[in-house]
Amino acid sequence: MSLIVQDSGLLTLMQTLDPTDSSAGNEYNGACDRLAHQLANRLVGNDVAEPTIEMTLQPATFKFTEPTIIALSGADFKGICREREIFTNRIYLFDRGDELVFESKSRGNRLYMAVAGGIEVEGSNVLQSGDEVTMRRNYTAHHDEIFNMMKRRSKVNWGVDTYALVEVYLSDTYHLVKRPDVPEEIYDALESGEYTVRNEKNRVALYIRGPEIDFENAGVEHAGVKGGVHIADNQPVLALNDFNKHTTAPQVGTIPSYHMHKLAQKSADSKIHFKCIDAADAHANLYAHHLWVKSLFKAIDYKLSKELVKEKM
Repeated sequence: MSLIVQDSGLLTLMQTLDPTDSSAGNEYNGACDRLAHQLANRLVGNDVAEPTIEMTLQPATFKFTEPTIIALSGADFKGICREREIFTNRIYLFDRGDELVFESKSRGNRLYMAVAGGIEVEGSNVLQSGDEVTMRRNYTAHHDEIFNMMKRRSKVNWGVDTYALVEVYLSDTYHLVKRPDVPEEIYDALESGEYTVRNEKNRVALYIRGPEIDFENAGVEHAGVKGGVHIADNQPVLALNDFNKHTTAPQVGTIPSYHMHKLAQKSADSKIHFKCIDAADAHANLYAHHLWVKSLFKAIDYKLSKELVKEKM
């Protein structure tokens, strides 16, 4: 059985957590918001690396062909199914024939949907209206317990609280790891200015505008790096997952991975402030972020196991 894409929205992709072989012409360059990808999977009892469906700006509309448990994470879109409101960071059971559509959002740019038991990754990962996404139904005993619980409720009253994600999503400050070959005055200029998101080239780069950065472009070709901060026409350009493998735009630093998830959620006219740091500070922050994510996953597991125990009593 499958999940039917009734309306593909603006840009809807099947996406893996990390980049995978694209020799077949697919573009599995990894989820832009790795945290949301993993959260959605964890909520439905999947391994965090299971493929998800990534939707940008205007989410797709789906029809379910069999009982299915899903979770949404990332941008704060509100879904509707049979007059039932569907929120992010919770788990829901959909029955055969149910349709899921999305309405307004209050925050973010990308939404991720995980399906309990996983989905097949085959053919093009770009989903079009009318496509069918095959469910793998790789169910574990844990999935069976969740299904049995959800059949009686169709939803649970807990999830990942919005306040738990405020610090990692809502701040407009982005760390920029400095390069030893870039003059310090460039970083002073970047830190002192406020930048506004102009637009995003889908999954390729985020273009921002603000105080001009006068950094000489020698026309030398550089390797494109996810999170790289390049200077083009005296303005910063922020590299996303599908950035060019090579570019002549000079790179002045890199946004570390622990800030890339909130960069992926930036929409037009939102603000960006840079805080320039050394590599040693970035490593320390990365470790702290890793511990925070582990604690968040443990909290999800605890809440879910508590609900399952209550169901058996």
